[in-house]
Amino acid sequence: MAEQARVPALRRAAVVLQRISESDRPMTLSELTQRTGLPKSSVMGICHALTDEGLLARGVDGTYALGSRLYELASAARSHGLAIGDIGFSYPVDESFFVAEIAALRAEADRLGARLHVHAAREDRRTQSRQIEDFVSAGVDFILVEPVATDGLEEACAKARAARIPVVAIGSAVSGADAVVATDNTKAGFLAGSALVATLGGRGRVAVVGGIPITANSDRIAGFLAAIAPHPQVEVVATSHGELDAKSGRRAATEILAANPAVDGFFAANDQIAIGISRVLRSRRRSVPIVGVDGARNAVEEIRSGGPIVATATQDPAALVRAAMDIGITLHGGGHVARPSRYLAPTLVDARNAAEYQPWG
Repeated sequence: MAEQARVPALRRAAVVLQRISESDRPMTLSELTQRTGLPKSSVMGICHALTDEGLLARGVDGTYALGSRLYELASAARSHGLAIGDIGFSYPVDESFFVAEIAALRAEADRLGARLHVHAAREDRRTQSRQIEDFVSAGVDFILVEPVATDGLEEACAKARAARIPVVAIGSAVSGADAVVATDNTKAGFLAGSALVATLGGRGRVAVVGGIPITANSDRIAGFLAAIAPHPQVEVVATSHGELDAKSGRRAATEILAANPAVDGFFAANDQIAIGISRVLRSRRRSVPIVGVDGARNAVEEIRSGGPIVATATQDPAALVRAAMDIGITLHGGGHVARPSRYLAPTLVDARNAAEYQPWG
């Protein structure tokens, strides 16, 4: 009888985790109540307990997503599954975020006793396409791709599929890939945009600096624009495109300020672009707030020291890698992935919590 009394609680927790895993975005308490059919008080208690254990993560807006500990458990389970010999990873360039991902990948590969093959595409889609084809020729077990572009890799992905080698995109979608693991970039842009609106007091002229042609950047910009839309006195007066580094941020800021010297704030699609913008503003002794996306160490250090970067919406490179590895191993073993598109919840880092946040990089 005691065993029967414990089972329902476990089953209810499992149902909550399953419903969140099936969703393409974090879920509210009301949505979970509706989809599980459980009393709201029960769902609330389960979510609080799972969050305390790290199995769920609660966003600043009260939504729930799968937590980092769940991915750690999945990683441990993988080590007991089908042997993995070789993993291929293609990424754009040696920028800090990708370096952090590579470190996490090496740790995962070591745990599995697998060989990791890493190649930088130098922001060139033809090079990345060729690297994927080389991985296919080498007969790796699965391929992970941090894309230089969302489109243009379809032929290479088709060759991988014909060879029954799964391709999992990390960070941004790839046309032709079998799955994608990314941050909820629309939400990240929204969090950053909301922070800039608050900093400006709901009015001001802002500039938007995007990144390379991947869905992650377009989604971040869409989220930013959604955040400022209810504030008609916040006006976008300039747009530009950076790449993946501070140099491109310096270039974009210089061009924007030459045409619009009275800009009141900047949104940067990633923190390295934000760092570049910050250097230009510092050199001109301009106090103009910047918000970005990534949660990188150098951006967080600026937030802690008082700007110009005032907020960043976080990404977790290690969690992205663990989730992508989980999917890659499952697909390699012939398993079915209920949710081939996984989006991890970002959080906002600003002056209120920057001291406690542990940045990557």
